[in-house]
Amino acid sequence: MELWKKQRRILIAFGIFLAFMFFCTLVSRAVYASKLPQVTAETPRRMALNHTVNAEGIVHQGREYAVTALSGLRVRTVYASVGDHVTGETLLFDLDLEDLRQKIQEKELEIKKLQLQIASMEQNRSLDAQKKQTENDRAQEDYARAEQKTNEALDRAREDLEDARDAYEDHKDSGVQLTPEEDREAAQAAYEEWVEQEESLRLEMNKSKKAYEEAQEEVKRLEAEVSRQQEEQGTSNAEEEISGEPKEPEEGKDSSGQPTDAAGAAADSGERSEEDKISGSDAEDDTSGLSAQLEAAREAEKKAKTAYEEAAAAYESHTAHPVEKPDFSGEDAGQSAWEEKKEALKDAVTTAERAVEDAEQSQSDQLLDAGRKVADNQLPPDADSSLSVSRLELSVLQTELAAYKKVQDASGQVYPEAEGIVTRIQVSPGERVGDGAAVVYADLSSPMQFQVSLTREQKKYVNQGDAVSLKLGSTSVKDLTVDYVAENEMNPELYDARVFLPDQVGTIGQSGSFEVEAQSETFSCCIPLNALYEDASHRTFVYIVSERSGILGTELAAEMVYVKVLDQNDTYAAIEEGVISRETELIVSSTETLEDKAVIRYKE
Repeated sequence: MELWKKQRRILIAFGIFLAFMFFCTLVSRAVYASKLPQVTAETPRRMALNHTVNAEGIVHQGREYAVTALSGLRVRTVYASVGDHVTGETLLFDLDLEDLRQKIQEKELEIKKLQLQIASMEQNRSLDAQKKQTENDRAQEDYARAEQKTNEALDRAREDLEDARDAYEDHKDSGVQLTPEEDREAAQAAYEEWVEQEESLRLEMNKSKKAYEEAQEEVKRLEAEVSRQQEEQGTSNAEEEISGEPKEPEEGKDSSGQPTDAAGAAADSGERSEEDKISGSDAEDDTSGLSAQLEAAREAEKKAKTAYEEAAAAYESHTAHPVEKPDFSGEDAGQSAWEEKKEALKDAVTTAERAVEDAEQSQSDQLLDAGRKVADNQLPPDADSSLSVSRLELSVLQTELAAYKKVQDASGQVYPEAEGIVTRIQVSPGERVGDGAAVVYADLSSPMQFQVSLTREQKKYVNQGDAVSLKLGSTSVKDLTVDYVAENEMNPELYDARVFLPDQVGTIGQSGSFEVEAQSETFSCCIPLNALYEDASHRTFVYIVSERSGILGTELAAEMVYVKVLDQNDTYAAIEEGVISRETELIVSSTETLEDKAVIRYKE
């Protein structure tokens, strides 16, 4: 029980502690919240922006007229002043008549000189035309002469070519008759065969002749031997009969003292044997052998003679019908001469062809040159505007002279053409009139114009045709339109706008105010102008309401967001959608200066 009471007291004390802590938390949150910046937030809206353009301007004349006078004339007196009201009978200024007369004389002299120059130029141009015609006629004649001359030369060259070709063809048709190569070879072979046979028969004849001569020598030798032996036998027998001993013949000689072959043989071989000196029967046997040899030699001689006669007859028969050596040099020489002439005629044809080509080329060149001369002479003459320019100058001088005389007829006095107010005078007494207007005056009969200068930013909302309200002094003029808007020529940053005023409204130089109201297109995201901020870099941003976790739970914070401004007026600005949407809360006011991520609370 005591334990339960003790636990109960602890629980009560813990509850009291929690209540105290909750109370402290509420107090601290209240203190923390009281120190936070209080903000007012709005969401973007869809709307169109209204723009009002106010500017100050001045009334100008509606239309101006210029009074001109011939430049270069000396002014004698100026009667008008700036701001004078003038009519058609008001004398503005007059010119020096003596100076005018000198100007007229100078112009007349210039006109006379120019007339003489024009006459000379016309005469020279006529002479040039005649000379041009003569040159053209001569060029035509030269062309015709060149054409005839070159045609004749070309015809002659073509005739020479035809003659050369005919001579060449005739020569080719009259070629040299040559022995065919086969016949030449056959004749050469026949000649070589005859020569070979002639040589063979000659050798055979010489051989048989030699054999015959040798046979004759053999017969003579044997006959001499036989005769010697017979003589030796006859002498031996006679000596033996006288002395009873055979006489021994001298060495190398027979009994008659003649040398014999037998003796020579005995001399070569030594002394005869004793058997030859003693036996006579052996000598008789030798004589019988020699006779037999002699008969055989004579028979051989006859055969050799017959063979020799037959060989000689065959040789004589062969040489009696000689075969001449074939000689075709005449034909070859004739063929060479024919070929040389053929080449010469061919060269003549080539030369004639080149002569024709040269004649054709010469004709082409000469006719081209002659034709160019004809064409050149037929070309129009060089552009020469000097005569036309002189005539124009004469016309201008005559017009100026007429103008001078018109001024002289008006006694040099200058008047305006209509009623108006002089706004500018460009001449002075004693000075010469320059180019441009001498006197400028405003036309009072035409409506006035209100002119105002606009900045580039104002020009965005002012266009030609826009409705405009004017206030001139105590008079307000509505239902007008902007009639003219253009960039200022002197300052590109400014624009000139003009409004034509109704009749009898405004005076020249009167000041006034200019007001134009314009409405932009409809934008989806427009915010109050005081919600926009600009940083040091001139970038535009806004603060939006966002949530974040803090020490006391979920808190509101100001978040910086950069935006792009599309258009704005004095109260609202149109920004580009994207980061900012139609549901985004933008901070439009705050009790303190805000910073990015600063904790805020809504204003109570």
